[in-house]
Amino acid sequence: MGDLGGVYVCDWSITSSVVDEFAERLPGHKETDWCVSWLPGRLFTRAQAMAAIELTELLFDPARPAGADIHATIAATAEQLGIRPIDAAVTLSARHPNR
Repeated sequence: MGDLGGVYVCDWSITSSVVDEFAERLPGHKETDWCVSWLPGRLFTRAQAMAAIELTELLFDPARPAGADIHATIAATAEQLGIRPIDAAVTLSARHPNR
């Protein structure tokens, strides 16, 4: 099991300590098939699943400083998932309206 800041990684799941979202490896599927709680209906690689959870932390962690660097990181992370940063923010905001 590993830990990247508030992202917790093991063989079957990836979770965040910042927001209640997760990724999990699908049983009975290839090791590369992961689903992400806030992006239903799509399959991701493990690296993409990690990026999806990291993106939630980038968008929701109040301890992260704002600025051009964070915006560039958000854009690059969203690109790994094939989505626009604004779409990620809207989807996550709808799932967590009080954040």
